[in-house]
Amino acid sequence: MKVTRGQKRADRTPKPRGSSFVRKVHAAVIEQLAAVGFERLGIPDVAVRAGVNKTSIYRRWSTKADLVRAALEVSMGKGGAAISTGELRRDLITAAGLAATFVQSPLGTAALRMLLAEGANRDVRELAASMLKQQETDGPRELFDLAISRGELPPGADIQLILSTVAGALMHRVFVEQKKLTGAYIARLVDLVLYGACNRKAVR
Repeated sequence: MKVTRGQKRADRTPKPRGSSFVRKVHAAVIEQLAAVGFERLGIPDVAVRAGVNKTSIYRRWSTKADLVRAALEVSMGKGGAAISTGELRRDLITAAGLAATFVQSPLGTAALRMLLAEGANRDVRELAASMLKQQETDGPRELFDLAISRGELPPGADIQLILSTVAGALMHRVFVEQKKLTGAYIARLVDLVLYGACNRKAVR
């Protein structure tokens, strides 16, 4: 049977699009970050590793910093809208647990260690600052607003400090103390931070 030109086009393997494309790129970014660090990470190399066209990557993420930030946020469980369970403590434990899973994974540990080693790099510092700032305005902000409306936190609670304290403690536990992030540790950490946020006079 003769194959028409239209049929040939239909039989070609489609290029990755949507969520499949994004997952491939994000995975390749983390792998490259773990292997060569931020400074030497190149979008063309990411494209080769992911098996996609580099032009498609540039269309979604205009800079390398944007691409790395997106990959890290998704890998640490911060992608998409935050879902409230009706209790801030439970929500924070869940969020910290997702981050801990990535931080303790072989690739996550390697990628973050490379970033920490490049802390003097201006682009890396700006990347870290933008991720911290975005934490306060994205999904977590909604969780805290709901918690304040329920009376779990006082109005004017320092949300950025709460998030930074939890994140910093997780990183310190893994990279300085070199200890495991257990469920019990995460629960104690969240309890301590929320106690401080709710009892300002008690922790002066």
